[in-house]
Amino acid sequence: MMDIMQTSVERSKPRLLRRRAFMRLLGLAFGLTATGALAACAPATGEPEIRFIYPQQGVRVPSTQFTVQLAVRNFRLVRPAAPRPGEGHLHLFINVPASDIPDGQIIPLDQKDKYIHLGAPPFTSRVLTLPPGVHTLTAVMADGLHAKLAVPAPVSVTFLVQP
Repeated sequence: MMDIMQTSVERSKPRLLRRRAFMRLLGLAFGLTATGALAACAPATGEPEIRFIYPQQGVRVPSTQFTVQLAVRNFRLVRPAAPRPGEGHLHLFINVPASDIPDGQIIPLDQKDKYIHLGAPPFTSRVLTLPPGVHTLTAVMADGLHAKLAVPAPVSVTFLVQP
């Protein structure tokens, strides 16, 4: 009787392991898709573009802490590394125009009150805390060495933080 039970248990192990592996992969895929990380890493085809999902131009943000959400099309978002065409990562300029850093110049990493680096997942969102008042965020693409890229063009939104 014991041999029959052991054989039955041994036969069910591979199925159980396959099911667990499948569920883990499914959870990972769903999690990446839900956060936008998978979509953000899609290969580049067509004209690159950045846009703000939140906040949008002219809105009232009801809290000093909020999540900035961006969308990037036709550009592959990657961690900083050796520069490759069609790849890079975002930086957010806080109340600083994109023109303050010329194209090709390195975006400072040590001025976190002005420049936010989005070179790690999630590549298209960050939680920010800003004081009440009018603010402008500018999304700028950089290459793997943090040099500002001209394409895709930087985009800006101005909004009111009013808790």
